Amino acid sequence: MKNRYHINTFLITLVVLLLGSCTFWQPQRLPESPGMVVAAHPVAADFGYEILLSGGNAIDAAVGTALVLGVVEPNASGLGGGGGILIYLNEPDSLTYINYYARAPQQVAEFNRDTHVSSARAVLVPGTVAGLSQALEQYGTMSWTDIVNRSISKIENGFIVDENLNALMMDSYGKLMNHPQTSSIYLKDLFPYVAGDTLVNQQVLSTLRKLADQGPDSFYSGELADSIVNAVSALGGTITGADLAGYKPVEKSPVRSKYRDYTLISAPPPQSGITLLEILNIIEFKNISAMGNFNGNSATFHFIAEAMKRGYADRMTYLSDPNFMEVPEDVLLSDEYAEIRYATIDMDRADPAVMEKTEAGDVQEFLQQNYHEPIDKDGSTTHISVVDRHGNAVSLTQTLNHFWGSGITVAGFLLNNGMMGFSDTDEANTNTSAPGRQPRSTITPTMLFSDGDLFMVVGSPGAGRIISTLVEIICNIIDFGMTPDQANQAPRFCSRKSAETLPVESRFDQALLDDLISMGHPIEVLGEMDNYFGGVHMIVVYPNSGMLKGSADPRRSGAVAGGI
Repeated sequence: MKNRYHINTFLITLVVLLLGSCTFWQPQRLPESPGMVVAAHPVAADFGYEILLSGGNAIDAAVGTALVLGVVEPNASGLGGGGGILIYLNEPDSLTYINYYARAPQQVAEFNRDTHVSSARAVLVPGTVAGLSQALEQYGTMSWTDIVNRSISKIENGFIVDENLNALMMDSYGKLMNHPQTSSIYLKDLFPYVAGDTLVNQQVLSTLRKLADQGPDSFYSGELADSIVNAVSALGGTITGADLAGYKPVEKSPVRSKYRDYTLISAPPPQSGITLLEILNIIEFKNISAMGNFNGNSATFHFIAEAMKRGYADRMTYLSDPNFMEVPEDVLLSDEYAEIRYATIDMDRADPAVMEKTEAGDVQEFLQQNYHEPIDKDGSTTHISVVDRHGNAVSLTQTLNHFWGSGITVAGFLLNNGMMGFSDTDEANTNTSAPGRQPRSTITPTMLFSDGDLFMVVGSPGAGRIISTLVEIICNIIDFGMTPDQANQAPRFCSRKSAETLPVESRFDQALLDDLISMGHPIEVLGEMDNYFGGVHMIVVYPNSGMLKGSADPRRSGAVAGGI
């Protein structure tokens, strides 16, 4: 018996050791903390963290934060807009993306970008309520009614206007004055609220109470839907009750790629994760950490700027609503295609930035040569990053398109001007308006993983600068070893094929800028910490310890709530 006992003990020990050496996936363990929320306003971030403290998961917190942000950061998002939410449930293959971006009505009005930017013709069918409620129902733990009622309690006494919101009201005074309901909410005696004033939006509180009592579907049929249709049609827009009733978010798999030793997950077309990943694929062909940080090394800056141009050029040519045109995702994300694009970069001289000079890659030719078959088949935004105690995570970006959207307010919330996301002229029909079509968008909610574990949740507002800003953030953290705060505080630039200048923050050294000018870059110097370059909100999960480090971009009014 004694020998048998020793044999059994030996076998059990051997099995344990063998299992321990195998690469079975185990859920990532985080410290005993409710988690963290990083968002564009402290009231919203605090509210999301309160949801985590009460036992809610990352999806509950993100939805609640998004609802509150639409009220306390009204210029950037709200019930009348749309967006996208990337969800991770701390287990293999759980990643999913819900696209709730605004969509064109079935009757698309004649549209002029210069004259209709702040008109009812610019309004697309809003998706925010449908998208947030779907995410909550499928992946949250709390009810829609509970979340909405809690958000009302958080903001029913109003919020303090900060300097950033005051500046945006001053800059957009004409738009706010154009529509009586808008001016009645956001102007005080016909003047912008000043920093320190309390703003209470009773009309949106009334709408939120209806949504809590009657459910999210009440936004798309009934009294609220009628209010939207009547207001838009009275001002020359074409949204109908059928358009609202027919709106459905789209859930699909996100796009993914590798950068260095990390796996990147981001928003699928017609959102711009694919462009972010393509640019990083090109950058990976050089060891930029050995070259030196682009903040002080002109060769690194030049190389990244040229990689950006190629990614943006391909975006303009190939990124489209996949329900209307096939997007060659496999090619744009392939290493082979990235190498072809990399080979076109002259390390001594910039391509001209104007559109007709920095050409898109030829995907058709690439497919013929590599697969032997032809292919047949910018503005105001906000971002939320959340990680909960269970290792679940959300990266959520939503928008009204431009600051204050169309400027038209219905039932207390602003309507988007999403028509501005479509292209005026587009020979390939990649991004022209059409009934039921979504415009391509630069929103790019993203996550990074290291050895299967969540490493970073990140995203940004900033219209056309979202992609370039995220490239710089990721390179600063992965290639140059910066902390999240250091990465957020570093100076930024944006290089695009469609821009006549290359805008930079003024904190870049003049000698570096002179080098770049001599290489042919049309440098345009902006402010020291310019919100033109977005407002990154990120959470980094440090390996081994699982410690959370959040960072809110100092260029805007963001805040970090939670952690240890």
